[in-house]
Amino acid sequence: MKKVRTGMMTLAALAVLGTNMVTVSAQDKQLSIEINGKKMESMAIMDQSQQTVLVPLRDVAESLGFQVTWNAAAKAAEVSKGDISGQVKLNEVRDPAGVQDKMFRPEPRLYNGNTYVPVGFVAEVLQAEVNVTDDSVTVTEESEVAPVKKGTITTINKNDKGQISILLNGYQTGIILHLSEETKITSADGKELKPEDLKMGMEVEATHPNFMALSMPPQAGAISIVVKSSLESEDVLGTAGRVVSVEKDQAGDGATKITVEGDALTQESQAHVALLITEDTVIVNARDQQRLKPEDLKPEMKVYAFYGPKLTRSLPPQGVAEKIVVEIVEENK
Repeated sequence: MKKVRTGMMTLAALAVLGTNMVTVSAQDKQLSIEINGKKMESMAIMDQSQQTVLVPLRDVAESLGFQVTWNAAAKAAEVSKGDISGQVKLNEVRDPAGVQDKMFRPEPRLYNGNTYVPVGFVAEVLQAEVNVTDDSVTVTEESEVAPVKKGTITTINKNDKGQISILLNGYQTGIILHLSEETKITSADGKELKPEDLKMGMEVEATHPNFMALSMPPQAGAISIVVKSSLESEDVLGTAGRVVSVEKDQAGDGATKITVEGDALTQESQAHVALLITEDTVIVNARDQQRLKPEDLKPEMKVYAFYGPKLTRSLPPQGVAEKIVVEIVEENK
């Protein structure tokens, strides 16, 4: 089973280039390199002093589709492809006797003017499968995509740079997907959409690379997003919090009314709101996307409640729920 890896890593704390150029010694064995089934002219080196295998950074990175550039200000070689990036710094001053010195080993080397990095850099930063034998290094690009993630957009965030990310299926059971210019967003009928077209409460199918940041919730770059359905309201409001109460509406038609208290998800949303559950209200379990009934709603459940902008001026304001996403369903004891 492949390890889950972060989508962006900086090598500054993993490997630091020395300034001294060295040549391959008699003790340093050379190994052939094969990338995605193609044998390369350049060779890998078994660095006996560090007991590790080093490979040429530029040749390997570019063969895997990465762009290799030199950052003069940072004095670092940088690699990038989509949401993945890495950095190898030059001229880093280290105390050989210091504790941190152990964190930097094994370190890259300059061989005959070319930067060589440990095979661990290829696996952890370039995110490719690496197999080393006595006389060869085989590198295989990880091209498989994680299974499609289905669910509801529960939160939409935009940072200071205007970059948009969405939270799919809530905090406890969901995933944060970061959108980029390369993210393909379409409707169910194939119409091209923009990130600004995404709204809370939408049911979507999303794909992302098979590596994620190990955060809570996990994070990844979005490859594609397909909008399967949207809520009726043009301006969707939302409240994320707990169900304070569940009761039958006093109108006598048997409808259910819930009160939700928590965080307003937009400036126009309410932190405390009473919502009428109608036959048109969609209620789903965030964990498995199963439909729920109004009678399944219980006090203290954590929910994402979505509703239209038409609210009464009462305290708390009252409206009609369009969709309720139950983040954690309490099991009956």
